[in-house]
Amino acid sequence: MNFVQLPDDWQGQRDELRRLATHVVARAQAEVTGNFALMPLPGGFGTPQFGPDRQRVRMAGGSLFVEQAVGNPDGTSTARTDVHMVAGSTLRELCTRISVDVELDFSVGGDTPPLGDADAMITLDSDTTTVLGDWWALGQRAMDIAIASFPDPQASVVRLWPEHFDVGIDLAADPTNQPDGRVNLGAAAGDEFHQEPYLYVGPWGPQRPGPTDFWNAPFGATLSFGDLDVSANPLAEAAEFFLHGISHLR
Repeated sequence: MNFVQLPDDWQGQRDELRRLATHVVARAQAEVTGNFALMPLPGGFGTPQFGPDRQRVRMAGGSLFVEQAVGNPDGTSTARTDVHMVAGSTLRELCTRISVDVELDFSVGGDTPPLGDADAMITLDSDTTTVLGDWWALGQRAMDIAIASFPDPQASVVRLWPEHFDVGIDLAADPTNQPDGRVNLGAAAGDEFHQEPYLYVGPWGPQRPGPTDFWNAPFGATLSFGDLDVSANPLAEAAEFFLHGISHLR
């Protein structure tokens, strides 16, 4: 199995999509609910349903979509989902068309990407969203497999965090040693440490038991997009990577 090839200028493409994830998609949910909780979705990512009209804002390919549930959930009328693509070539245009105020201060954490020029033309390769949607979905499935292999993992809910642009959870690798016994599992889009996407195991504590060559990063262990791209079974290899990390820490 081969993944879709990473677009040219991956770092710039990834950072542009991260701005959209933060200042359009996450902001849209936060203005209604006071918080955000992004998630991988087929072809990309988006919000869960939120608000009285059960709205979802999502990126798929190179486009922004808004989905709204129409009809009563109690069955007294036919329910359907209306989907429309949001036209716009700048962050301001997209936010205006979904009734979001791009000028309001907004934070998704200490490493919130800057808004930048809200009137600058967005340049986004549609493959960027597809690559990351597939990557995060693979990572989430591998995390689910790993978690299911351990009794009482005390795992958090899987979320897509636009702050670092990763899908991640934390769980109790060693329930007898808290909080140092907890560990982060995730699928990152790439960053200054490693430009291409990668999976990671990040222990909360200082311990790095097991083979020293497994712990190949300052924060723990990583497995890269390129490693899985040439794998005959990327999902099985990704799950095995997470399982090994948890097993070492237990």
